[in-house]
Amino acid sequence: MSGDYTAERFAAVLDEHGDTMVLDREGEATTITLKGKRIPGTTVAIGGSAKQEQFDVKIAPTAILASTWTLKEPRRTDGILVDGKKRAVLEATPYKDSGVLCGYFLKVAG
Repeated sequence: MSGDYTAERFAAVLDEHGDTMVLDREGEATTITLKGKRIPGTTVAIGGSAKQEQFDVKIAPTAILASTWTLKEPRRTDGILVDGKKRAVLEATPYKDSGVLCGYFLKVAG
């Protein structure tokens, strides 16, 4: 029961306090609009004088599970629109409580 409660609260808090983001995937005909919460990160040098932001984003699985996407979880090759800027998903780590999927922590860059 605790896992179900955690999943509901995780999604509810993101719905209320999160920002609208758009997840996209090559090969899928649609994008997924969802609520997420950006967690401050760092600026990383990528060569020469070029730098990019790298940070984490919390998302609930609700919108992805309701989508028409073939694979119902975020992947390393996905893109996500955060703060009006397209970012690359570097990692997608599931967050579970008592075996229940509550959300994902995405490491993004761009």
